[in-house]
Amino acid sequence: MNTIFDLLISKNFIKQEQYQAISEYQKLQLFSIRNELLFLLYISILLFTGGVGMIIYNNIDSIGHTVLLISLFLLTGVCFYFCYKKFKGFSKQEVTFDNPLYDYLVLFTTILMCTLIGYFQYNLNLQNSNYSLATLLSAIAALGMAYYFDNKSALTIGITALGSFVGLSLKIQTVLENNRNNETRLLVAGIAFGVLLLVWQWYSEKKELKEHFSFVLLTFALHLMAISCLTGSFQETYWLFYLVTLAAVVYYFYLKSINYKAISWYFFTLLYGYIGFNVLFFKIIETLDFIRFFEVTAILSPIYTIGSIVLFIKLIKNFKKKTNVSK
Repeated sequence: MNTIFDLLISKNFIKQEQYQAISEYQKLQLFSIRNELLFLLYISILLFTGGVGMIIYNNIDSIGHTVLLISLFLLTGVCFYFCYKKFKGFSKQEVTFDNPLYDYLVLFTTILMCTLIGYFQYNLNLQNSNYSLATLLSAIAALGMAYYFDNKSALTIGITALGSFVGLSLKIQTVLENNRNNETRLLVAGIAFGVLLLVWQWYSEKKELKEHFSFVLLTFALHLMAISCLTGSFQETYWLFYLVTLAAVVYYFYLKSINYKAISWYFFTLLYGYIGFNVLFFKIIETLDFIRFFEVTAILSPIYTIGSIVLFIKLIKNFKKKTNVSK
């Protein structure tokens, strides 16, 4: 029971019947409409910024570059001013706005800043065909907003932009050309960037710098490294390296999931580990050329699948009991 209601009944401000009614109501665990409204606000910001981008794209000739640049700059400046004015100031610990709506204003300002930087480079026709400079500046701006205003949404944008800068963005030309060297570089970049996030998270935890950002950093690192390793495991060469790296990633985040009591990490470590194990299994069969064994595998596959599902559910239940996670 919430301590405020305990205090109210101890001071005889509410009756025992009212206290009991409140207790029964809280046991229903109904969702808060406040969270739903904040989610709708988040969606509206994304739709608004997307709509602004479409208007600029469709009317660029009639509006003019200079007018758009000045308008974006002024709007970004006004939003940043209100964020700065209402914020309590930078701190290494968690700091929140008095009104949660300003967190979404920070997100909106971050998106506007990234849009302004990208459009500014495009308008000036800078000598950078892949826009890596704009991507880097956007990453720096978003990470600066995230760490100063303590905003996880801005942190997500900053990490994504930084990942694009180091080469994680999927290039259509690479896929069409089926260039193995480019694909290998992309996968190695993914693993390296994941390691960089792990190092930064460790350093931040050691220096007590925004420790509550650890979950976001580690989540990005888990998926980047695991997906890169799984993709690399399907290559004809170096597949063993990727599978060994995947095993290390799965074990590391298995320990982290228990430490942080994060069932989502535990779920994905099981999933990635399961896929990696099956890839290794079939790689061994393919290497040893056990043609007859394929027939046995086809017969036993339904049993194997059902057994895997049962084991998966059992492991999830054991994790909940071990870490006292209710959901």
